[in-house]
Amino acid sequence: MKKWVRFSQVFLKNQKYLKKIASALDINENDLIVEIGGGRGELTKFLTKAKKLIVYEIDKNLAKILKEKFKNFKNVLIMNQDFLKADLSKYQNSYKLIGNIPYEITGKIFRKVLNEKNKPKLLVFTLQKEVGEKIIGKEKTSFWHIWIKTWGTVKNLGAIKKENFFPIPKVDSMIIKIEFYEKPIVKDPEKFVKFLKILFNSPNKKLKHKIKNLPENFKEKRVYQLSSEEIKEIYEKIYSEI
Repeated sequence: MKKWVRFSQVFLKNQKYLKKIASALDINENDLIVEIGGGRGELTKFLTKAKKLIVYEIDKNLAKILKEKFKNFKNVLIMNQDFLKADLSKYQNSYKLIGNIPYEITGKIFRKVLNEKNKPKLLVFTLQKEVGEKIIGKEKTSFWHIWIKTWGTVKNLGAIKKENFFPIPKVDSMIIKIEFYEKPIVKDPEKFVKFLKILFNSPNKKLKHKIKNLPENFKEKRVYQLSSEEIKEIYEKIYSEI
């Protein structure tokens, strides 16, 4: 089995997009940058002006290639480690995060990062276009749109056609940028995410069948008919006190 198949890796080759993704980090000489999945260093080479660049690469052969390629950069540390097992709390919310995210573990990566101990200052991800559209709320309210808006502001930096990757995936990608608030905009975010899961489970069910003591103007609605402000209002006035 090819290594990139085993780890769900696809590599972005187009230099124009690689430069665009790197520039979105607004790197300065005092920055600590963390990259998820360095691959063969296609994106890594545009990140080296940071004060410290830490690259997590799970594939030991690719990690070896990266170590050789960046051996003369004293500010670059290649970690042959699964990012999902990394201790992000040691960076004390003072790092910037970047990566071409494997489609199969996008949710796991966000669950790891959307945590008060683990959150970065900002992140720039290249991910599956369909997921990106959910996050930015292109068509309708979604779990991911509301959950991520709790932590920061989201920007769509554009789509990338699948032909720009190797091996060519089945779907196009999207670049998103999230700039994190100092603190999430709701109290007790872990309780809030449980609330969101209740709301978005069986989204066609009316809210009155999910949450007790709702005001009349919400009872007959379904979750996708609510704005993010209304969802936050219901949580803060009703659910957060349960």
